[in-house]
Amino acid sequence: MADPDPAPTSPPAPAVPPTPPLTPPLGAGQIEIWKKIVDVQQHFNDLELRIRNFALIVTGAFLGLGGYAIKDGGVVKLFGLEVSIAGLVVVSAIFPLAAFYFMDRLWYHRLLDGSVYAGIEAETTLKDLGYKVDLGSKIKEHSPFKLWLTKKKMIRSATKMDLFYAILAGSLLLVAVFLGFGIRPQAVVDKTPPPVVAPPAANLPADAASPAFPTNTSAPALPAPQPTVAAGPSNVAEPIVGNSQAGK
Repeated sequence: MADPDPAPTSPPAPAVPPTPPLTPPLGAGQIEIWKKIVDVQQHFNDLELRIRNFALIVTGAFLGLGGYAIKDGGVVKLFGLEVSIAGLVVVSAIFPLAAFYFMDRLWYHRLLDGSVYAGIEAETTLKDLGYKVDLGSKIKEHSPFKLWLTKKKMIRSATKMDLFYAILAGSLLLVAVFLGFGIRPQAVVDKTPPPVVAPPAANLPADAASPAFPTNTSAPALPAPQPTVAAGPSNVAEPIVGNSQAGK
């Protein structure tokens, strides 16, 4: 007895490549939040750099004004001391510099610190979702440094800012002291000879001459001018007497 025909088999289905895992909605939203926080950090950092740039420009401008005031050489009395105007011009730059320090250190830098901490919190949430984001943490870790003067204390961004403005203020004070107490007006020497004043004529004898304009009475008198005779033949014609033909 013959075996029945085997049932037809269908061809195997093609293999479907695995689809990449989709970003969960919570992770996508958290990434956008982190991007916005980084933009805010860049905005505040740019503002602080502009403020420091203006502080440098104003400091240089006041130093230039102090140098120009040296030409005048003016001196004022302040608390019984003679102080040069050039020194006062330079030391007055401390006031706008203090305003820039207040705006930078106590205003925008605090906002920048807040945005940095917000970025670290957003990165921590992204790490919990499986994303490796360490921008704020790495900046916070590598920003501080040590100097040979501060062996144990780390110098962070706030201390860096204080040193920046302290160097500017110290430079202004040093230049102001040298200009204020080291420059004195020089006496102007008048090189014009004094005028000669003749004594009044009432106090002199009648035959006395002025000492400013003495007369030399012993000088010989000049000879009288002599008539000059022209050299060469005379061009004067002789007078004609009578008729020359009649005389022949």
